[in-house]
Amino acid sequence: MTEPDQTPKRRSCLFYGCITSLVLAAVVLVGLVFLVRNASNVLNRLAIQYTEPVPAQLQRVEVSPAELQQIEQRVARFGQALDQQVADELVLTDREINALIAQSPAFKEFRDKLFVTIDGNTVKGQISLPLDNWGPLQLKGRYLNAEVAFRVSFRNGQLGVFMDQLRVKGQSLPGSIATAFGQQNLAEQWQRDPQAAAQIARFESIQVQDGKLILRSKGR
Repeated sequence: MTEPDQTPKRRSCLFYGCITSLVLAAVVLVGLVFLVRNASNVLNRLAIQYTEPVPAQLQRVEVSPAELQQIEQRVARFGQALDQQVADELVLTDREINALIAQSPAFKEFRDKLFVTIDGNTVKGQISLPLDNWGPLQLKGRYLNAEVAFRVSFRNGQLGVFMDQLRVKGQSLPGSIATAFGQQNLAEQWQRDPQAAAQIARFESIQVQDGKLILRSKGR
């Protein structure tokens, strides 16, 4: 009998990548607000104020090859359950998510850019995003270093991601900006993509609870 593919497929990255991708999305949105939508005569000042010339030194979690393979196998099995519309559950701790970021090829784009902490029902992320080839400004040699905290909900088949806190370059955002982001569902526009919406529809639930990311696939 042929063994199932033990490497998470690209299409299966959604279920464990949704948290990490949306952490980055929060920072990207903030960067767009401060570095793109402002008038050109203040861009340089804002670039200096909210970016840094060196990346932040993020923590890394590394596990043994055997443990990494076990985590990847669980992820792959859940991905197959999603594809086949079979009810299943995947539970990941922040340690396991960070091990995937540090060592799994599927997470290579996040390596040394993201460190995730799950504190009770809150997801926190430390981000160091190089801006050399990011956006229209392409700020060569500048980094967006940030800390973000947000809450996740899943109701009536809709994923909600709402930011509770954001610090950029060690500074909290002005109150009006922080309030605006706190009221905005960071996953809303992402779910307008038909492919993303179809994938989300395969979930029974997405929860962050007791320090764990808990994902359940929907059966037929």
